[in-house]
Amino acid sequence: ARRSLRPACRASPASTMGPPVKRQATLHQLGKVQTSRSSSYYNVSLEDIARHKKTLEDKATTKGDFVASLRQLSSMLLTKDLLEQSMIGLCVNRIAKKHPDGDMRVLARNIVEKWRKEVREQVKRDEKRQRTVAGWRKPNR
Repeated sequence: ARRSLRPACRASPASTMGPPVKRQATLHQLGKVQTSRSSSYYNVSLEDIARHKKTLEDKATTKGDFVASLRQLSSMLLTKDLLEQSMIGLCVNRIAKKHPDGDMRVLARNIVEKWRKEVREQVKRDEKRQRTVAGWRKPNR
């Protein structure tokens, strides 16, 4: 009979690899960490906008909540489509024109101006992209 040259007692692969590897937990795996989706600049949903719009239209809203909603809205990057679907621009513009508190009017007016500027830039980029795709470019002067 042939004898094997291998040792009779083999070590299991798990014991030769050392201690198990620990991985870093994600924010969602941690129980007490809360993340705010609406505070993200790019990750904006229609539900977030609707929630802020409801806060701004509610008469019982405290001044602190009102300011917080306006600031959250000002920190969001809203596309032309989001502004049209949510109609938040009308709400904020109404605040900019008719709110009794001057500070609120100024804050709302700044938000409306920022959104107008962003939408104009988006439209300009889209038009430029369409012209480039179509093969037509504006002549340089």
